[in-house]
Amino acid sequence: MPIVFAALLVAVLGSLVAQTPAQQASVAARIAAQNAIFEEQYQSDLKFSPQNATAYGDYRYNDQLDQVSLAANASADTADLAFLARLRAISTTGFPEQDALSHDILIRTLTQRIANYGFKEYEMPLNQMSGPHLYLSDLPNAVPLDSVKHYENYIARLHQIPRVFSQTEEVLRAGMKANLMPVRFLLEKVPTQCQGVIAADPFLNPTKKYPAAISPEDQQRLTKAINEAVN
Repeated sequence: MPIVFAALLVAVLGSLVAQTPAQQASVAARIAAQNAIFEEQYQSDLKFSPQNATAYGDYRYNDQLDQVSLAANASADTADLAFLARLRAISTTGFPEQDALSHDILIRTLTQRIANYGFKEYEMPLNQMSGPHLYLSDLPNAVPLDSVKHYENYIARLHQIPRVFSQTEEVLRAGMKANLMPVRFLLEKVPTQCQGVIAADPFLNPTKKYPAAISPEDQQRLTKAINEAVN
């Protein structure tokens, strides 16, 4: 019996050793595929939200403001559905704990975002705590202003503020039709907040102090362009 058991043990171990390289290759390939999805999804989010990209220190989209239209929201949801399907198709069998956890977290994040889209949360983009009237008023403090290029990007964003307001109005009207509105006594605070922004006029702040590296000629040109955009 011991001889037979030893022979079986050798056979089993031999089989495991023979399978290990293939299994390891499979795990490595699946982790690589998952990491590629992570990177692609992250880059997609940055492109959908240039303002978040700026906040994260990625300045590729500094001349753009977020697209907040109904079509943009639908496009973001379509992307989330596609990423979720691709991620779910990857088996985490044999994954190290961290990679399996990352897999689960992104699935949960995408699932939650898709659910929120289904509930039409995006059709209530305005309240006393958030909305374009607030986050755009902070624009001068939310972008780098240490070069001529960054000032030009800031001016490009100023010119897009009317577009953001128009898109927000479109979404708000869709919310009204769906009976999705914040409660009245909170929403009534928004006009007062807007008046405060108008009184403070924060969009001209970048013209009050330029970095020394920007020439007087460029300062004059940029100041003129900012004033024209703000007016």
